[in-house]
Order: sequence, then C-alpha cells, then structure tokens
Amino acid sequence: MIGIFGVGGIGKTTLAKAIYNSIAFRFEARCFLAIVSDTSNQADRLVRLQNTLLSKILGKCKSLKIDNIETGIINIKRGLYSKRVLLILDGVDHPSQLETLARAHDWFGKGSRIIITTRDQHLLKTHKVDSTYEMKGLNQNDAIQLFCWHAFKREIPDDGFGEFVERIVNYVERLPLALTVLGSDLYGRSERQWVSAMDEYKQIPHQDIQKILQTSYGRLNDNEKNVFLDIACFFNGQVRLDDVITKILDSFGFQPNFTIPKLMEKCLISECNGKLQMHSLLRDMSREVVRKELPNNPGKRSKLFFHKDIQEGTTSVEAIFADFPKGDDIIHLHPKALKSMRILRLFRCLNAHFTEELPDSLPNKISILDWPNCHLQSMPSNFWGESLFILRMPGSHHIQEIPLFKNLTVMNFRGCGLITKLSDVSRCPNLKKINLQDCTSLVEVHDSVGLLGELVKLNLAGCSNLRSFPRRLQLRSLGFLDLSNCSSLQYFPEIGCIMKHLGHVDLTGTAIKELPSSIGYIIGLGFLDLSSCINLKCLPRSIHQLRSLWWLDLSDCPNIVSFGMEEELHRGEPMPKSTTDLELHLKNSGLSKFNFFHVFGPFHYFFPDLTVLDLSGSDIVSIPANFKRFPRLSNLILNDCVQLKEIKEFPESLLVLRANGCISLESLPIRFTEFRPPWLSLIKLARCYRVNMWNWNVMRDLPLRRPYRRFRDTNMIFPGNKIPDWFSNCREITANDHRCEFDIQGYNSCARAHTGIALCAVIEPVARFWSVDTMIGSVAYDSNHHVGKFDEMDSDHVWLQFLTVTDVKRKRGISLNQADNLRIIFESAPKSVILKSCGVHPIDFGFVGRYDDDCENPASTLDIELFLCTSDMCHNV
Repeated sequence: MIGIFGVGGIGKTTLAKAIYNSIAFRFEARCFLAIVSDTSNQADRLVRLQNTLLSKILGKCKSLKIDNIETGIINIKRGLYSKRVLLILDGVDHPSQLETLARAHDWFGKGSRIIITTRDQHLLKTHKVDSTYEMKGLNQNDAIQLFCWHAFKREIPDDGFGEFVERIVNYVERLPLALTVLGSDLYGRSERQWVSAMDEYKQIPHQDIQKILQTSYGRLNDNEKNVFLDIACFFNGQVRLDDVITKILDSFGFQPNFTIPKLMEKCLISECNGKLQMHSLLRDMSREVVRKELPNNPGKRSKLFFHKDIQEGTTSVEAIFADFPKGDDIIHLHPKALKSMRILRLFRCLNAHFTEELPDSLPNKISILDWPNCHLQSMPSNFWGESLFILRMPGSHHIQEIPLFKNLTVMNFRGCGLITKLSDVSRCPNLKKINLQDCTSLVEVHDSVGLLGELVKLNLAGCSNLRSFPRRLQLRSLGFLDLSNCSSLQYFPEIGCIMKHLGHVDLTGTAIKELPSSIGYIIGLGFLDLSSCINLKCLPRSIHQLRSLWWLDLSDCPNIVSFGMEEELHRGEPMPKSTTDLELHLKNSGLSKFNFFHVFGPFHYFFPDLTVLDLSGSDIVSIPANFKRFPRLSNLILNDCVQLKEIKEFPESLLVLRANGCISLESLPIRFTEFRPPWLSLIKLARCYRVNMWNWNVMRDLPLRRPYRRFRDTNMIFPGNKIPDWFSNCREITANDHRCEFDIQGYNSCARAHTGIALCAVIEPVARFWSVDTMIGSVAYDSNHHVGKFDEMDSDHVWLQFLTVTDVKRKRGISLNQADNLRIIFESAPKSVILKSCGVHPIDFGFVGRYDDDCENPASTLDIELFLCTSDMCHNV
C-alpha cells in the first residue's frame, strides 16, 4: 500500500493515472476508483463505492450485488484475496473509505499494489501504509512549458508574452491545476486582456481553481477554518517564535496546538525554516471565502483587505489587513472608527496612511498591532493593551517612548529615530523578541533587559549612540544577539553560565576592547562576528571552550594580535574537540599582518576542524609545508596578499583556492599525479601575473592521471593571452563578435562513458565582475558567479574548465547518452568581457568505479552553451 498526498491541484490524480496506464497490464485484476466528494449519506456512499470496485474487477454479477457495508467487505475479501490486484483509490477523504475498500494486505493476493491519493497525510498514517510520497510543484521550466502548451499551444510563449508567463507561473507557484486552467483561460487573448485578467485573478480567483481548492476548506471544522483564515491573513510567512503565534491563537479559543498540525496534515499549510507558509492560491482562496460572506456589504465582513472596505468597517470586523504595494493609498477613516470595532483582534496597515485626524483610541481586544511608519506620537491613553502580544511600529519617526504592556512577546521599533531609551521591562516577563535596530538616538538599555528569561532575540544593530547596556546577561533562552555598529559601546557584558542557547553574536563595528572570559559559558555559540572592532586587542583564553563555533570573523580588526591561547598551543596542550566545522575569517586583521604561520606554529591543534580560512590582505610571504596538517580545510582565500611568494603545501582536502591579486605569487604546490590530492575544483588566480601556468605541460594529461570520480568541474582563471597548445579545436574571434561555435563530429558519449570536455576562452575584461554559465539549450547547467574580479587589471586572462558530459546530463535531468555531435557555443555580453579566442578539447577522463548510465535513448546532438556575462545579467540568462 502506497500513499500519495499533496494539496489539491498538485497532480496526484495525474500521477496515479500515469502509473496505472503504465503497469496495469501486469496485473490479473485492476481498478482505478475515483472517490468523488459529495454530501450524501456516508453509508450509502461507501456501498456504492464497494459495488463499483467489485463490478470493475469481477464484472457485473447479480450475485455480488451488495446493499450494506459488511456484505461489501465480505465480498471484496472473498473475490480478491487470491488475485494479483492493482487498485487506485483516488481522492480518499475519510478513514472509512480505506476501512471498507482496502482495510488490510490480506484482502488481496500476493504481489498486489494499492495506491491511495489524498490531501490528508494523517489518513495514510492511521492506515499504516507501507510508503508515502508527497507531491511537489513543478520545476520552473516544466511549469512554463505546461502553461505555454495551454496558452499558446506550443512549449514557448509568443513574442512579447514572456514576462507575463513568468509572472503567472510565479504567482501560482507552479501548481499544475492553475497552470492548466489559467493557460486555457488566456488562450488567444490580447496583451491588454492578459493584464486585466492577471489583476482579476488576484482579486477573485478563477472559479475552477477556487472550486478545487475550496473543497479542502469545506471539510474543516470551525476552529480549523478560523486558524486557516488567520494564517492566510496574518501569519503566512511569519516565524513561529517559541509558539508566540500558537499562544495568540490559543487566546482566541482556537486550540492551535491541535488545529495547526491538522492543517499541515491536510496540506493546507506547511512549516519551512520555522516559518508558517501557505500556497498563494490557497491564500487567495481564503480571501474569496471571506468576500463571499457578504459580497454586497463588505464593511460587515469578519476580515477586511481593501481600503474601501476598511473605511466602511463595522462592529463585525475581527481583522484588518491593509497591504498596499504602491505606498500611496489613503485610508479615509474617522478617528473613532477603530474604537467602534470592539472585537478587532488583528490590525496590520502597510504602505498606507490615514487622512485628517489620527485614531485617538484603539479596541482593547487587539492582539497584534502591526503599523509601520505610524504617525502616532504615543499610544492612546485609554488603550490598556492587556491582550496585545505583538507590537510592530518600525519607522515610526514620531514615537518618542516605547510603550510596554504586560503580555507583550514581540516589540519592533526598528528605525525609530526619536527613541532614546528602553525603560524597565520587568513588567513584561514574556518578551521573546526585541528589535531596536537603527534607533540612532538610543542611548540606554535598562538593566532589566539582561534578566528576561524568555528573550530569544535581541537586535540593537546600528544603535550608534548606545552607551549604557546591561553589565550582566542572564538570558537563559537567548539565541541571537546583534550589537553590530554600536560604535559608542565600549564593553561587552559578563555572560551568565545559564546562557546555553545563544548561537549568534554579532559585534561588528563596536568599540569594545576585550571580551570577558565568561563568553566561554556560551557552549552553544555558533556564529561570532567581531569584524571591524578596531579597538579589540585579544580574545580570552576561554574562546577555545566554544565547541559549537562554526563562524569566527576577525576581519578588519587591525589591533588584535592574540587568540588568547598561545601558551597552550606552544606547550602542545590538547584542545577540546569541536563539534562542528569552522570558518575563520581574518581578512585585513592584525593577526595576519605578520608571518602568521611562523608565530602560530601548531595552529592546527586549536582548529583541527577548520574548513574555510580567509587571510585576504595579509602580509604573509610564504605558507609553510606544515599547512598541510589541516585535515579538513576545503576553502583557502588569499585575495590581495601582495607579498605572498610561495605556497609550499596544500592540505589534501583542499577544493577551492582563491588567490586573486597575489601579484608576487610565483609557485603553487599542484602535482597532478594519479591518486595524488589535492582535488582542486576551483582555482582563481586573477591578477597573479608571476604564476607561469604555461609550464604546466602536465595539464594536458591531467584528466588521464586523476580518477574520474574525483574530476568534476575543475575551473580555473589565470593571466594569459592564448589557448594552451594541447587544445585540438581553437578559434580566434574577430572584433565585435560575441559568439563562437564549435561543432565536433563523431563524438560518442555512450561508448566511452567517462568522456569529458576541456573548455577554454581568452577574455579581455570590460566590467568589474564577470561570470561563466554553462548552458544546455537555454537552461543553466552550472553557474560560477564572479569568477574574475577585474579591478586594476591591465591584461587578458584565460578561463579554463574541465567537465564531464555525464555530470552535465545528470544535473540537467535528461538522457543524452549517445550524442554523435558535440556543439559548444561561447557567447559574451558586450558590457562584461570581450572574447578573443576560444578552445574545445574532447578528453578521456580514465575510468574508476562502476558506471551505470542508461544508454537506451539516443540523441543526435549534445548542445552546450557558455555565456560570459555581468553579474547582474547572470540571474536572467
């Protein structure tokens, strides 16, 4: 028994039909049973389904005519237990359907397959199916093709309609049903009609789509409907901050701890990266449900979305969601209008402003007040805010004092330029999130903030005048602390040992001189950014206790000269084992302004799990042989190390070398011998004029000397003005020609499964950045953005890449297993680079390991296109 689940219109039935049509002939008995939703008597409905199942499999037989559920069960078991059956139960919406049609495996013969499609994942779980599969939306290319087949009767859009197609595909989020319906609806219509139709779809969804999606909504109980509509209106895309949303919905009596999981099981909402999400068409469907409550009297609806409706709002209004993307909408509302909406629970006003007088009162039942750029100077005096959980008023430049309410969990006054202090918050013990970023007049944060036991996130970034901050933090729940660019803050508080959940600390641009040793208590700290802390001189010894640290940034800290553990390092004392990989960024740091590796000889003892090391802008002259002792280093960044002359050894794990602007560099320890690391996949040597790549004659034999499985997409950029001599196909490019094409005959990628291609181009820079996109047809295979950085460059460069045809095919998801001709196209954007010459060389990578590609579907030509373009254009190629 296999279950296929997903939102309505996602393609469950289509997939089930495709499976049925492709394998039905293998079974002794077969039936595709569509379960159509209806409101008739449930028992009669089940009996009809049982009769249909038996008649389809066994043929019409009066002796099998059944008139009650139990008789049907007996006959199904008796008639099918010895047969190898393929049964599709399409559109199951109630457990009784599975119980009466396919209760157990022993109802069917050996080798039978029962496939169930449903919108409710919980049905599959309770029935204990053997396997489940969740249907997802189409990928972008397939979605465009499906839409175009219905809108234009071909797989690409007509001229002038490409932008419209992209907008519609993005709007419906690649839902097959919507693509089919809207494509058919727009077929043969003019551009003006398309524009009007797209506006109408967002106001009133297409009735065929609405009918399908609303079926799921109609099966919900009252609490589930209320939660679904609130999420659609207010919480879509919102972070679930330690159940803040759950707490708010619970205060309305909606039992969210039970209803939210049920909505997820019914594929009506989802959670991704901690955020509640809903398909845009489901959101629009919910708004249409609200609109139909009172289509001719919008002011009396429970939820209002449009400013014309808002100004007519009555005492029936529970939620106002005014989101106007243009930013110039005006709400004509009487100052006392909101007060009259006594049951108003949720209020959000984005990109709109009130005329005449501002509201002088607010209903005390409001739980969420989301009002950016509000012109109020303070909260109304008669507003007690006892039900207020979330208060967001960012950019409200007239607010001078932060209002505090006892049940407040989230406050956001980001960018409020008149706020000077955050007062005593001890009467707000439930605060979980405080955002005062870019409050440039903020001077003081009360000590009580350091004692908020529920606080999860504290953001004070950009508070450039902040001087007074709690001297001690005992925030047992804090996970995120941002004090970046608080340039007046000269100290970092002592950390309580109870702070075990703090994972992100950003102190960029502060004036702190040292970190307290208590920072070692934060055993869960993963991200520590100290970049541009110009007064910081050293790190405390306790820094080595941070075993969860995965990012440490000391870039642009010119005065830091100590890691705080040099004595332990030189004594050879073992350091605690880290629990994660580490990225260490020392760009233009004081730690890299001397011969770094000679001072920190046993440096690898402290950072055995180092994976990324950035020493850009350092004064290093030589990287010694003991550098290879980093067993997990994969990414080495040495950009603009102008005194660096040599690198004696690479770690065997190294994959990426970025050394642009190393103008003194002469040699690299790259030895291309069989089974000899490193397996460098990216080598960036822009403006490294002294490195003589042309002495690497072994590059010609490079693919033969390295195992095939280790040799995928090696990419290089280095100074030069010619294609390597070993390239078999070369071509000079005339001025003002931005395209070069090769067509190599007799290239067979199936006979030699490990065949690959070497690609090369000599380029003259025009823009500051450029990138290479490898293309098959018109779809990007791979993108290497900002391969070259061309500032202060005065010569041509060579771009060289090795790739396997197999990898191209696998990434693209197509079968081109017997390409007789190989077509390569180089094309540059005029404002990015000038192509001077290009080269292609078919190569044999050798063969290591099992090769299992299917060679059943031959293709006559393998097309690969390469685009050299500016970074801005690359996103649209």
